[in-house]
Amino acid sequence: MTMMVGEKWTILSPVARPPVREAAEGAGSFKLGRSLAGVRVGLEVDYAWVSYPTVIDEWEKLLTADGAVPRTLWVERNRSDAPREPNEVKAEVEEWSKLIDCGVVGLGN
Repeated sequence: MTMMVGEKWTILSPVARPPVREAAEGAGSFKLGRSLAGVRVGLEVDYAWVSYPTVIDEWEKLLTADGAVPRTLWVERNRSDAPREPNEVKAEVEEWSKLIDCGVVGLGN
């Protein structure tokens, strides 16, 4: 097939839009029951997900705008040049948990 000068082609995407689903009441969410003002919200981050720093930056801005005090813990669990002991990471997370009122942890958050 030869394309002529000025001829236009339409390329269709084979990706379907995901279905819209209503979340069950209370499923997957947490209600604090009060304003976020003054609440120390912990954000635990590891380096496994490359774009996660961008997400955390946005959450920190939004939480701060709502009056919360974000306390972000950056955890580097495993590095090839200096592997960390699991107890070392656990101790770091336990210390951080004493500084917050609630937290968002893990890649599934």
